[in-house]
Amino acid sequence: MTTAVRRMLESSNPLEWIVVNVDRLDIVQRLDTIMERFVRGMRAHFSHNQSFGLTTTQIFVMRYLSYVEQAKSSEIARIAGLSPGAITQVCDELVRLNYVDRVRSSEDRRVVNVVLTEAGRQKLKELSIDRAQKLGAIMDKLGAEDARTFLTLLERLVEILDDDASASGWGCKH
Repeated sequence: MTTAVRRMLESSNPLEWIVVNVDRLDIVQRLDTIMERFVRGMRAHFSHNQSFGLTTTQIFVMRYLSYVEQAKSSEIARIAGLSPGAITQVCDELVRLNYVDRVRSSEDRRVVNVVLTEAGRQKLKELSIDRAQKLGAIMDKLGAEDARTFLTLLERLVEILDDDASASGWGCKH
């Protein structure tokens, strides 16, 4: 329990509750605004995905498959927060581009897994190099100390979100 919360709970003065809540509300509103701007800025900065001929969702699927080796479409849909039909369309296009394949399970022929092809791995490598260069340029503008601090705080925030997602059953850790 934070000192402010403890102080608020111990206080019999309702005005102190309002001050604490207003301060917290201000922080929450600022965070919400900053996160929206951050996400919008990152999307704009990395709109190069289109120049690579891929959507953000296609890249997400390819990156996920590079971590897990293979997955069922239903698993990918759950992780991505999309419908099975939407993931089927995404995978159909990735198959057409030769970035993923559908492979029947050797244990159960009814199960079809999606796997990243060598061409998909190569495309992902090109994307990663481009992304690393752009992220590096952003981090350079922050400076070494601020970049480390930013990453530490962002990692903590992601861990909190992952823990909350795991506890509620609506997400997964990567």
